[in-house]
Amino acid sequence: MRICQVQARAIALLAGLVFVAAGCQSQTPPQPPARVEEDAAARASAALEAGRHAEAIALFRRALERKPASVPLRFGLAVALSYTDRGAATPEFQWVLTNAGAGSVEAVESRAWLARAGALPETALDRANATVQQRQTSDASLKGRAVFGGKGEKSEPMQRMQLFLVGQPDSPTKTERYNLRTDQDGAFIFPNVVPGPYMLTNRIAGQPIWRLRVEIKPAEQQQLELTPANSVGARDDFPQPR
Repeated sequence: MRICQVQARAIALLAGLVFVAAGCQSQTPPQPPARVEEDAAARASAALEAGRHAEAIALFRRALERKPASVPLRFGLAVALSYTDRGAATPEFQWVLTNAGAGSVEAVESRAWLARAGALPETALDRANATVQQRQTSDASLKGRAVFGGKGEKSEPMQRMQLFLVGQPDSPTKTERYNLRTDQDGAFIFPNVVPGPYMLTNRIAGQPIWRLRVEIKPAEQQQLELTPANSVGARDDFPQPR
């Protein structure tokens, strides 16, 4: 039933196109190319109405050779193809949806057909949402606790300490950068981290307490404790030139 409605819309639109062309012909000297286009559109509309879909497809394509930007003709071709080759109809309906006026009959019917076929064209917003969803499902996390104390002193939680996770050049993380503050117990967690190599440090400039290289794998929930044992006094993965 829905396809029949779409077919009726296409026929009505094409009838209007032929009527306008005929009206213009009565006021101006007849031009052979216009007559060819008018005849092809009229015959295509009649063939579609009669259910002669292969014939309608050929005639619509012939008319489109002279007027490739015609939305009604392209819509008629899409409707005819929907009966014989849904794969070929899809890009035609997508073209109509992109080029027809918003809210027009052609655009509305094309969108409805594509939605039923699961073939609505992807928009920039769709791509952005897909990227976000992909990152949320595949990204990893890094968590741990930061404690420190001077020589001979008891290590204490590093409360409200700022930590940085910096992506590394020439790697999938080269544009990534995260920062946070530890809680009252020195605990921290970097959620939804893009997998790859990072530098974990508590200071970007100046002398830090920690400067560690961290490799985070996809979907990994990595645990890393920051202690005097892996502080820069014992281990520095990114030594600065003197």
